[in-house]
Amino acid sequence: MPVASEGTSGFTLVELMVVLLIIGLMASVVVFSFPSGSSALEEDAQRFAARTAALRDNAILQSRPMAVQVTPSGYSFLERRKGSWSVIEDKPFVSTDWSNGVTAKTGEKPMMISFESTGLPSDQAELVLQGDAQSRRVLIAPMGDVKLDGAAP
Repeated sequence: MPVASEGTSGFTLVELMVVLLIIGLMASVVVFSFPSGSSALEEDAQRFAARTAALRDNAILQSRPMAVQVTPSGYSFLERRKGSWSVIEDKPFVSTDWSNGVTAKTGEKPMMISFESTGLPSDQAELVLQGDAQSRRVLIAPMGDVKLDGAAP
């Protein structure tokens, strides 16, 4: 029977995969933070979708429920700790205001989209952003996928 030497060290496959996932998340945040010359509405919609997808992945990595709260003027990210929601202020999950001229249709009260530690959302959600006589929809699918859709009806 082979005996492992006492001096061996290294990383497990799980550790390497977690590191690669974190690097991928950070790369996606960097890519979406570059201006692309498109409208403020398009940039806000892409930035929101990317950060929300990263929040979903972060909920899985940290095994803790996390949420995004959307108001007509902006959005913030929350995490569940000790039975209550607390605001996250670490990059890339800082509270952000929509660009000038962009608003979110949330109804009478703020919209809260939460993700369980498995990455599944509490409910399927649709957020409509409006600006410059245009609109964009951000869809949260039942399995947690975050997608940008065309103009809202």
